[in-house]
Amino acid sequence: MNPHFASLILGLAAQANAALDGQLPPGAEEAGATDARQLAQTLIDTIAMLEAKTQGQLEPDEAKLVEQALTGLRFRFATGKLH
Repeated sequence: MNPHFASLILGLAAQANAALDGQLPPGAEEAGATDARQLAQTLIDTIAMLEAKTQGQLEPDEAKLVEQALTGLRFRFATGKLH
């Protein structure tokens, strides 16, 4: 697994999870982001875009990482459940 790709996916997922917990990253409000749930949706959409753009080019463990991250985030977003 490419550690840079894994770090990117895990970092985006961690930010999305924090946003689903109602936390905005430092500087987000100054940049115009005031809705943590909307930020979470944007981050989830970004991971989904990466999944689509890299389809067929990822190693199996990389594809599984992306799939698991999206499944967990989408479930949390849809149900409003915390970890």
